[in-house]
Amino acid sequence: MEIQEFRVVLRARDFVQTNRFYGEVLGLPGLASWDSESGRGALYQAGSGLVEVRGRPSLPAGSLSSDEFSYQGPLHKMTLTLSVPSAEKAYEELLFRDRNIPGGLKEQPDGKLCFETHDPDGIKILFLANGD
Repeated sequence: MEIQEFRVVLRARDFVQTNRFYGEVLGLPGLASWDSESGRGALYQAGSGLVEVRGRPSLPAGSLSSDEFSYQGPLHKMTLTLSVPSAEKAYEELLFRDRNIPGGLKEQPDGKLCFETHDPDGIKILFLANGD
């Protein structure tokens, strides 16, 4: 089996807020975006993988739909781990973009630094240094 692409698909409760987080706060390069009857979406480059953010389709006021975006499953089942050259520099960069980044730098058992934050839907994002 040959895997040609790895993509994580996130269904956002608030499409605009979640896209702002991945595109502006995390600074992931945007590759594509779309808005169709089946829904809105945006694709971001995250190293050698992709993060796809999906949002509700634009529906007329008062319309109801079966809503796959209201799933309230266990948030702690998924962590997006982003490997960065320096956790310290990545943390400083994120704080520059958004002062609301929680946490702080932590040392792992191997002595490398890391930090974590959460996206607007509560998905844990771990920044792991591969060079500190």
